[in-house]
Amino acid sequence: MSKEFLLLLGLVTLASAGTTLWLWPRLAGRGPRPVAGRIGLLLGTQLSLAATFLFTVNALGGFYTSWSQLFGDSSAQYSLNDAGAPGAALHDRGQLILASDGRGQLAGVRSGVDVRVSVFTPADYVSPPEAAKRFPVEVVDLTGGSAAQALPNFQQLATSYRVIVAVVTAAAPVPGVNVPGGAQGELFWSQDLRTALTAHYRVDTSPADWGVAGVGQSGGAAINLAVQDSTRYGLAAAVGDWTGAPPQENWPGIDKYLTSVPNPAVRVLYDPSAPNIPSKLRTTDGQLQVATQTGLSLRSALDWLGASIEANEGMAA
Repeated sequence: MSKEFLLLLGLVTLASAGTTLWLWPRLAGRGPRPVAGRIGLLLGTQLSLAATFLFTVNALGGFYTSWSQLFGDSSAQYSLNDAGAPGAALHDRGQLILASDGRGQLAGVRSGVDVRVSVFTPADYVSPPEAAKRFPVEVVDLTGGSAAQALPNFQQLATSYRVIVAVVTAAAPVPGVNVPGGAQGELFWSQDLRTALTAHYRVDTSPADWGVAGVGQSGGAAINLAVQDSTRYGLAAAVGDWTGAPPQENWPGIDKYLTSVPNPAVRVLYDPSAPNIPSKLRTTDGQLQVATQTGLSLRSALDWLGASIEANEGMAA
């Protein structure tokens, strides 16, 4: 259901209307053939007009993203079985395969996105007397590339702020939204990654304890993700030219999105030197807290996430 299909459908509708106007005088007589002809012209024009309208509404709302989903073929190959909480935990744990050094692969079972993951835990992660402590999480999205940034010492960050740092890299950028016919980015970041880390590590699940940072295109994905999924990510930081990512077909952009929904309870940090910053993110507005830092580095962004998480924990205590 691409833009090309909608354009073709619109042209068919115009052609049908034009044909009706052209043939109508020729079918003005009485008798079964002229009457049947007029009914056929009206029916064809009305059906093509209705189809154009309905498919346009679907494209704007993103209700169906493929023909198989529309006709139910895509669901025919699946069956729903309730495996219970233990079965679900085992299912989520199987997504993430890590070596002893915390490096490995994550195969997203919901999104179909496969990435490389490196997980760094604080030095006292397994030490008593806080063996049962649950830790906040800082996600580092490097799927959009990090060549322009010197990578910080992630182990030092994990120990300094007592957070679990998950560094994600991939051959292609993983967006912060679901792309029709493409990468299901929101499913990956909001569900696959979170459930995989929760199944393997003692992590807090509150959005105030989950932050995500990215460089460039990945930074834009981080902010898009937090803005639209504030129940899972409460903090986001974007380094460098984070507004340069290409627009996604089913994502209206932050300005349009925030016009139609209440402001989310998130805190964002970004480099204000990026062009075309969404107007809704230029100042703090209600629950949406905005901070800026010119020349922001990845290390500074991760420090900000750690300090913000510490502040959240202090308020909770």
